[in-house]
Amino acid sequence: MRPKIGIIGGGRMGSTHSRAANYLINRGLIDGELVALCESDPERRASFGGPELSLVTDNPDELIASPDVNTIYVCTPTYNHRELAEKVAAAGKALFCEKPLAFNYEDAAAMLDAVTRAGIINQVGLVMRFSAVVNVTRALMHEPSAGRPMTATLVDDQFFPIQGHYASTWRGDAKQAGAGTLLEHAIHDIDILASCFGRVKRVHGVTRHFARIDGIEDLSNAILEFESGAVASHVSIWHNILHRGSSRRMNLVCENAQFTWQDNDWAGRIRIESQEEGRRIELQPEEVVRRHIDLAGVADDPIRDIMQAEYAG
Repeated sequence: MRPKIGIIGGGRMGSTHSRAANYLINRGLIDGELVALCESDPERRASFGGPELSLVTDNPDELIASPDVNTIYVCTPTYNHRELAEKVAAAGKALFCEKPLAFNYEDAAAMLDAVTRAGIINQVGLVMRFSAVVNVTRALMHEPSAGRPMTATLVDDQFFPIQGHYASTWRGDAKQAGAGTLLEHAIHDIDILASCFGRVKRVHGVTRHFARIDGIEDLSNAILEFESGAVASHVSIWHNILHRGSSRRMNLVCENAQFTWQDNDWAGRIRIESQEEGRRIELQPEEVVRRHIDLAGVADDPIRDIMQAEYAG
C-alpha cells in the first residue's frame, strides 16, 4: 500500500510527524505523500508546514472518510484517542496513534481489540525503545557474560511542558491529558523498562503535585517488579528549569555487569563495567550508532548513511 497520509492534530507532535514524513518522502526512502490535515485551531491550520495538502479540515470524520487518505496519524490530546482510533479502524485505514494511548487500561485494550478485529496496520508512538542507546544497552544486558538482569534506575526530567518551546495548550488540563508526567511523558520510560525486563508483575509508588494543578502530577516515583524477579526504580519530574529541556539517565545492573548512560537518550555514550573485562569501557556515540545499525539489520546504504549522520550529528 502506498501511504497517503492524513494527520489529525496539527500541534507540536502533528507537525513533528509531518516533517518526518516529508523527510522520508523527499529522500526517496518511502513512496508516499502527505495529503490531509485536520486541526480545530485556525491559526495552526494556516501555519502547518509542508507541501500543499489536498484536504484541510476541522472535522476528523471528514479526514477519516476521505478516499484520498489511507494512513492516519492521531496526534490529538489523549482524551479522544480511543474514539478516533476506533473510527480509523472501522474505516479500515492504517493507524499511528500518539502516546499515551488512553487514560486507562480498559480504553487501551478496547483500542487494541478494534485494530485487531479490523486487521489494519497500527503503531503507537512509543519510540524510545528503538533509540540507539536503548537498543544497544538492551543487547548488552542480555549477553550471557552479563549474567541475569537484576535492577535498573531510570530518571527522566523535563520542564513542565505548558512552558517554553513546548508551550502545550492541553498538558495542564486533566480533562484532556488524563494525568501528568507519569502518564504523558514517562510512559516512554515504562516502555523502555518493559522492553528490557519483560512483563511487569507489580507496581507501587507515589506521586506529588508541586505545581498544584488539579489532576496533573509533576513528580512520580515508582517501583516496578518484573516476573523475572528483577526490580526497577523509576522517577519522572516536571520542573521549571527552562534551559534544561528533556533528559534521561539510566543505570542497569546485571549479576556480572552494569551499563550507564545519561542525557543523550538517542546515541549514547554507554559506560560498561563488567567482570569479564575487569575494567571500565566507554562506548562512544559513533560506536553506539554502529552497533545499533547492525542490530537493526540495516543493509541499505542510503538508510545507513542517514542514520549515522542523524544520530552522530
